[in-house]
Amino acid sequence: MTALNHLLSRVKNIFSHKVTTAAAAPPLAEPPTDISVVSNLRLKAALADIKKYLADNFGTPTAKLQYKDYANGTSLTSEDAIFAVSLVILTEAEGAAHLPDNVLLLGGVTSTNDVKWLAVELRKFTNFLMQLCPKHRIQHLAFAFDKTESDDPRFVKEADVTCLRLY
Repeated sequence: MTALNHLLSRVKNIFSHKVTTAAAAPPLAEPPTDISVVSNLRLKAALADIKKYLADNFGTPTAKLQYKDYANGTSLTSEDAIFAVSLVILTEAEGAAHLPDNVLLLGGVTSTNDVKWLAVELRKFTNFLMQLCPKHRIQHLAFAFDKTESDDPRFVKEADVTCLRLY
């Protein structure tokens, strides 16, 4: 009988150990980065229009877009090689570069295409943003210009910010 009890004890121990291990170690999930993380409905609508523009004009897939929601606004970063952008929409004053509230900041644009192509597409994108802002009640459009001569566009040491009032 003790051998049977010992065997049952070992089986219970093995099965309870496996169940406990599987239940105690759930897979770590990355936090979502899709448009669902944006809590402000006005900003979500503006970002949806930008997403559509990028998809229609450059074929940017949704998987290449990352959104982040902050207490004072939201951001969109595209990792598409053809036309990648970094945008921030601020909803509180005295945010980045002491900008006012209700501002759309275009912080970066890169492409694997040549500079001439990028200049043309950047002009079109800027015109789109200028039309988009009043539609979504965004009063200012700001641009950040890198003042450093860095070989890597991901690293900006110092920037000037120019802000246009749209209405």
